[in-house]
Amino acid sequence: MTAIAAAATAAAAVSARAQIPQNRTPDAPEAASLQQSIYSLFENNRGSVVKVYARKEAVSKDTAGNETHTTILDVGSGFIASKTGAVMTSAFITRGARKLWIEYDGRLLDAESVGFDPITTVSIIKIAGSFKSADLPVVVIDPFAEPVKPATVLVSISHEMGLAASPRMGMATGRNIEFGGRFLPTVYVRTNLPAPRGSTGGPVFSLDGKFAGMIVASLPEIGGSFILPARAAAKIRDDIMICGEPIYSWFGMLAKDVRDPANGAKVVVEFVAENAPAKKAGFMVGDEIVEINSQKVSDNTQLREQTFFIRPSETAVFKVRRNGKIVRLELVTERMASDIVKSAEANVAPSHRGAAPAQADGPKTPRGEGEKK
Repeated sequence: MTAIAAAATAAAAVSARAQIPQNRTPDAPEAASLQQSIYSLFENNRGSVVKVYARKEAVSKDTAGNETHTTILDVGSGFIASKTGAVMTSAFITRGARKLWIEYDGRLLDAESVGFDPITTVSIIKIAGSFKSADLPVVVIDPFAEPVKPATVLVSISHEMGLAASPRMGMATGRNIEFGGRFLPTVYVRTNLPAPRGSTGGPVFSLDGKFAGMIVASLPEIGGSFILPARAAAKIRDDIMICGEPIYSWFGMLAKDVRDPANGAKVVVEFVAENAPAKKAGFMVGDEIVEINSQKVSDNTQLREQTFFIRPSETAVFKVRRNGKIVRLELVTERMASDIVKSAEANVAPSHRGAAPAQADGPKTPRGEGEKK
């Protein structure tokens, strides 16, 4: 081997050794910083997460048709949404409740229902009476936040299985507009955060401490969950707190994704209801929706994400491609009929599997201000 070749070989060996980590110590500060971020996030928000108790009555029948009434106690999670004691939680916990309590800071407080949305399954309850406290640790929700992107690291906090507030760390794994053959009301963030019983209604945060969404459904088949993103959660919260019920717009048309070999996917109108806002605006079956309110639309996910936030009586400006030409259509939305919204209540029928038999006077925790004496 020549001197030049030997030198080149030695240099290559030195370079290779330099690329192989010899000591992991330099990474330790980064790991410590990440750990401290998670600690801080949990400590800063755990006080906002409350335990929600719901006393319900389950009715069962034996083979002879005789009814048996059993009082049970459901336990779930929620988080403080206002200084007046409003709490966001899951309708799966609160629907059908004869009595509600909130456990906050070791105190058991009477609660009452404000309203719920059977479509997103968000429920708002509040501490009973004229409760108000400037010291309540409210979870701040950004009403303009975009849904977190896949691979975003997330931390959930909940009272899973009725235990003390517990953190879990995972990440966003995708975005869904439909699941199991059923359309979701808006874009949901899919995560790999497990959601055992009692977790629904719990808040989820990104590592920068911002509210990313609320757990609305467990996905046990993949060991994960769906969260309702912050912007959508803010809309439903405001609807219920101001109006006592969710407010949805009606467009009166259906659209679907169609594969286009030349341009990829496109969104095509497949149905327009008679006397509907879409019909009045001039929509036709076969129209390709390319834009709504100056936002490009390339798939049904983007379309439904935009339309979810358009209020009744607002004008939505669409651009559609029809016979090769771009046509501008102005659609004035109408309010979705309340009976259509109520028809979704069958999807949140109380589930008592695993619920505990209730004590006659409710859950046993230390008495607190607001609790009925």
